[in-house]
Amino acid sequence: MKRVFLYSCLMLMSLMGHAQLDVDVDNSNKSEKASEDAKGTNKIFNKAKDFVDKKWVKNVDTLYIQNPKQVWRVSLDSYLSQSDLEMKSTIDGYVLYSDVVGALKCHPRIRTDVSTSIGVRVGYKGLAAHYAFNVAGDKGRDLSVSSSGTWYCVHFRLHEFKTKEPQVKYEGNFINYEGSPEWQSFSDRWKLDSPIKAKTVVLDGYYIFNKRRFSYKAAYRQSVIQKRSAGSWLAGAMFYYSDFRFDNDVNADLIMSMGDVGRIKQWQANVGAGYGYNFVPAKGWLISAMAMPMVTLYNHVKTYQYDSNLRELAIDEEEHAEDELLPEDYRITKVGSESHNSRISLNFNARLSLTYNWSRYFVNLNGQFYNFRYHHKDHRGNLNDWYANATIGVRL
Repeated sequence: MKRVFLYSCLMLMSLMGHAQLDVDVDNSNKSEKASEDAKGTNKIFNKAKDFVDKKWVKNVDTLYIQNPKQVWRVSLDSYLSQSDLEMKSTIDGYVLYSDVVGALKCHPRIRTDVSTSIGVRVGYKGLAAHYAFNVAGDKGRDLSVSSSGTWYCVHFRLHEFKTKEPQVKYEGNFINYEGSPEWQSFSDRWKLDSPIKAKTVVLDGYYIFNKRRFSYKAAYRQSVIQKRSAGSWLAGAMFYYSDFRFDNDVNADLIMSMGDVGRIKQWQANVGAGYGYNFVPAKGWLISAMAMPMVTLYNHVKTYQYDSNLRELAIDEEEHAEDELLPEDYRITKVGSESHNSRISLNFNARLSLTYNWSRYFVNLNGQFYNFRYHHKDHRGNLNDWYANATIGVRL
């Protein structure tokens, strides 16, 4: 009996030993796999870091460009921005006014109030990300991401805003007191119950020819310091997308004035060449300017058309009092869309920057101006979009 008990204990201990061995081997395999995964992740991160490091310091003249020891930057930004879209359309004047003879030219101008936004920018060497939200003016937000090297800079910006008071200008032959048509022109600020929603996306990039002595990122990213004055020719490309929509029921009257168009989308691809110059008047100071005319090679416009009960009343020439159909009673119906490629046109891109560096700190003032155009049948548009940015930051 003792032998049986002894043999049983030995077998149980042997089985426990094998189980423990299996557990240890399994845990060891899991640990090795986790270690391999971590090594793979670190390898990808290190490759990305090496790529950024090489682009940051490669082939520069240290007499002109200084790479700070601190590679991280954190800054507080304050933005002033404004978008100004002027649209032109020609419609049958009788649709809006019974005293108009023939065509009526409508020029809605969507000019936002100068908006003030506050944001934060974080940068690592040539990389930077920025986000800001409006605290005054029209509602909106601004997001940008950029990457800069010695020979290039790529910048992405998303800007969204809303506005309720476009300025509308009318031109046409109105019946005067004598009963004869007379050319008249007048403007009126249109207060909308539903805001015009606008979104613009800009992706631009530049190739720097004098990469050894001229630094774009010294003026606009503060990741390096320009020590001596230098200039460079630049080649650039820009992609632009915009979406302006006011396709809400209560905006039926504005849609009618736009020739039944309630939404406009635009895609543009531009290429150009220009010149940039970094002027260093004293130690720590930098004044930079860039100007670049651009040719629009691709300009695609898509418009969305809407019918409405307000238009039906105007077409049917029904007699009705003004208060019979209030804005809350307006109803619009989408009837289709049209796409069109506009002809080649000329745009303009300009930048200006002022920077002061001391110790690990910097302050910067910079601004940019965009101009875009479109043309589709009886509809034309011209968008001016600008911003000015004040930054105070520290290198870490």
